[in-house]
Amino acid sequence: MKKNECQPLSRFLCVYVNAKNVQENRTLEEFIKIQLEQVPELGTGVGYISLPEEGYHFTKVQFQKFKVGTVLNRKPQTDMTIGELLRKQARFE
Repeated sequence: MKKNECQPLSRFLCVYVNAKNVQENRTLEEFIKIQLEQVPELGTGVGYISLPEEGYHFTKVQFQKFKVGTVLNRKPQTDMTIGELLRKQARFE
């Protein structure tokens, strides 16, 4: 998957948050921060394939800026590696 050599029947496990709610609710903000820190270990523990470290870094940076959105654009992206997809310009809604 990391080298775009196979396309398993899978998808990203996403968490969607409302940026305004996170800014107004410190408990929610801390919950998301903890989740972002622990998800690589917890996910692999139950059989998920982790993103590359770059993916978690990108997500944390975007969260710290309170930027929400997706690079997936509601379509499968089968012609890119995970790293390429994450570096793709995100469209924030």
